[in-house]
Amino acid sequence: MIRRTPAAVAVDPIPLTRTGWIESVLLLVVRLVLAGVFLYAAWMKLKDRGAVQSFAESIVGYDIIPLDRAEHLAVLASFVFPWAEALVGVALVLGAKSRAAGLLLSAMLALFTGAILSAIASGKELSCGCFGDLSWPCGNPVGWCHVLRNGVLLLLALLIAWRGGGRLSADYAGARTAERRALRRVRGRAGGVDDELFPA
Repeated sequence: MIRRTPAAVAVDPIPLTRTGWIESVLLLVVRLVLAGVFLYAAWMKLKDRGAVQSFAESIVGYDIIPLDRAEHLAVLASFVFPWAEALVGVALVLGAKSRAAGLLLSAMLALFTGAILSAIASGKELSCGCFGDLSWPCGNPVGWCHVLRNGVLLLLALLIAWRGGGRLSADYAGARTAERRALRRVRGRAGGVDDELFPA
């Protein structure tokens, strides 16, 4: 009976996200656009105590937090959301954990958009608070322009969550390194088995 040794079996590379260079450049542009928007948003909310307080007041105004705990949770959210935006922004710049960053960003955008739609439906005239004191590119109060803006950003975030960071990312570089190490280990083990079965 003839036994096939591992060396006789073709070793396929560990599969990576199949993105070409053109798509990778597009994904890089999308990552940098999203990162720029949300790093700026985080900075505008965290730059001073007044900005943090203003964002907390905006959160309370949307009435999405139970009234009995509104003040406490709004203060907590006014720190958590900006730091989450900053973390996502850095991850997108580097292309590290790109899909996770895209998913987190999508969840935040869905939450923000839901709050805005609730405010529109109830007829409330609220400041967005998304970029601190700056209203970009829509003015105040919140309206359909904000919904459209968030919708575009949400589509971009979902693209990153789906396709990842592309070839121009830390994710891809790390996957390539892991692939090479795995192939070296497989080939090393295959060579060792051949030496045992067919000694010189």
